[in-house]
Amino acid sequence: MKSNLKTGLFIFLVIFLLSSIFLSSFAAEKEYKIYVVVHGGIADPFWKVCEKGALDAGALYPDLKVIYTGPAEFKLEEFIAFVEAALASKPDALVCTLTAPEAMDESLRAAIAKGLPVVAINAPDLREPVESRIPVLTYVGEDSYFIGVQAALETLKRFTPKRAIFANHHPGATNIEARGRGYIDTLKAKGVMVESLDITDDAVKGAEMVAAYLKAHPDTDAIFCSNTLRTETIIPRLEADGIKVGVDVKIAQMDCSSKILEYIKEGKVMFTMDQQQYLQGYLGVVFAYLNAKYGYTPPPAPVSTGPATITAEDIPSLESLVKEGYR
Repeated sequence: MKSNLKTGLFIFLVIFLLSSIFLSSFAAEKEYKIYVVVHGGIADPFWKVCEKGALDAGALYPDLKVIYTGPAEFKLEEFIAFVEAALASKPDALVCTLTAPEAMDESLRAAIAKGLPVVAINAPDLREPVESRIPVLTYVGEDSYFIGVQAALETLKRFTPKRAIFANHHPGATNIEARGRGYIDTLKAKGVMVESLDITDDAVKGAEMVAAYLKAHPDTDAIFCSNTLRTETIIPRLEADGIKVGVDVKIAQMDCSSKILEYIKEGKVMFTMDQQQYLQGYLGVVFAYLNAKYGYTPPPAPVSTGPATITAEDIPSLESLVKEGYR
């Protein structure tokens, strides 16, 4: 009897161990891997908020692994290489910015044709006609041209500039260039002399270029700068030249940081347009995961995350959220 019991117990343990190994292997095979690839420099404060959204979404699901990656700073060639590397790893889904759709078209179209779910965030494919665009599942983010229009209209509510510039910190990025066009077209329609200034992807060099432009064109009294780090570098540089920021030249801003909110309170920045990039990372991952696992179709593009116009009156409710990395 004892022998039979030992034999039965041994068989049970063997079956249990084998089944555990089988189930563990099965569970491992069912882990979903989603790459999130962005263009703007993953250490940039703006992109850290997007990263938090993506990783927070990944933490919702025990069978999901989110890999957030991209170049250390904005370089289109490196960004494309990161996208290609992500595709080569054979993920279950890809979330990425369509920063240079012409350069990304062939690779993404081929991957999508093989069944890879791709969700675009932050930077859409803006090519015309619509049928020529990369057939991603959806796009989560802002309408870049519309944000430029809104920035111009918000500026015009406060004053009519003599001369204005759009400080382009990512030349070659189609979404940033569209943002500049919206700003420029709207101000030109009101008779304002306005142009785009390529300030490169180097914040310090960009601040010098803005300072040089203002010396050459002292009638410049309005700037739209669509990156927090650049504005945080430009303002002290202009002040070093004796320019009274907020008086001599007025700045319209894009996105939030603790310093930008401080500048708004001090009157050095008129307002900022918040595209809520946390939602771009968060919803991009959620939509990609639900499609990869369950076949759910996400809402059609664009799934808009902004803009919300932030002025001094809004700051008390936002300061803690900015510090915590949500805005």
